Amino acid sequence: MTCDISLREFACYFPFLNKSASYLQKRGYLLDVALSDKKLLEKAVERLKRALAHERIALRPCIDSPEEAAAAARLALYIAAATRNTHVLRRFADSESKNFKDILEKTPGIQSPECKLEIARDLGIVTRQAQEVAPGLLSVAYKMPMAVRWTAYVRYAPQDPYWAMINRPVVKGWVILPIEDFERLLEEAYEERIVRTVSENELAVGRVAASLDPALLDELVKQYGQRPVRVEARAMPGPDPPCMRALIDALKAGENLPHTGRFAITTYLLHRGWDVEQIVDLFRNAPDFNEKITRYQVQHIAGQAGGRKQYSVPSCETMNSWGLCPTNLGCGIRNPVVYGRRVAARKSS
Repeated sequence: MTCDISLREFACYFPFLNKSASYLQKRGYLLDVALSDKKLLEKAVERLKRALAHERIALRPCIDSPEEAAAAARLALYIAAATRNTHVLRRFADSESKNFKDILEKTPGIQSPECKLEIARDLGIVTRQAQEVAPGLLSVAYKMPMAVRWTAYVRYAPQDPYWAMINRPVVKGWVILPIEDFERLLEEAYEERIVRTVSENELAVGRVAASLDPALLDELVKQYGQRPVRVEARAMPGPDPPCMRALIDALKAGENLPHTGRFAITTYLLHRGWDVEQIVDLFRNAPDFNEKITRYQVQHIAGQAGGRKQYSVPSCETMNSWGLCPTNLGCGIRNPVVYGRRVAARKSS
């Protein structure tokens, strides 16, 4: 271990890493034991509900009873998957990955570059300290810089202009990152690992589903499951452009959008005649939804809060530069708001 914590604590802090799973299995915390342990099951349900409510996960159990806390976390994942509600699972994975990043940043014993390199390797990200790849000024431009292979960067980098590879130093296939961006990349990889753990353990999920009280699963879906989204008739004529339709469909499917995508779809829907509450309801399907923050952001874009400036819909060139144009400027228009009128005019002619 290159992290300055025990393997027991490591498994508790990061229960969805391969090393943690292997350790739990060796310690005998198998699914049969978990399902027959009422106390452990209660802890798993509590962790699941806290994660779905986006509450900070308490770390005290990682000192008092780390194996039990780690096993409860994995059982919580299987319960989330047993609901067969994609939004519940994604919301759990999103919350756990944010908790993971919080631990990376603030927990003593996990601050060394060597420890974070170990975690990256467990997640399948080929990583080196930047000075090994780019000695000199480039590697000292950031605090504790890290270097990751470009393939991992492309796979896990958030869809945001800030993360475009053209904005990063790249040396012989290695992307140089400041430590805070490296941790953000690990967060994305950890979230993917959580979701993949479900697909790799479908039999376990089925056994959990068969063992639990159906009322518990129904309660979780009712409280945290994805709500159907109704797309009302709009004042503007014609269909939505492909870029905005893709963003709406992603939200309806319970996916997280990049900040640029959220800004673009909000400006567009406001232009289409949606009110603030309709847009907030659409965002309820996002795994990281926070009603208070979302309402303020929508009001800010609508010119009802903050600087009272109402923002315009981004141009097609801007949408394309943000990676949000699925046709690569193939619609032949300059702004998404023109699309519906153009299509309607063609149909009437």
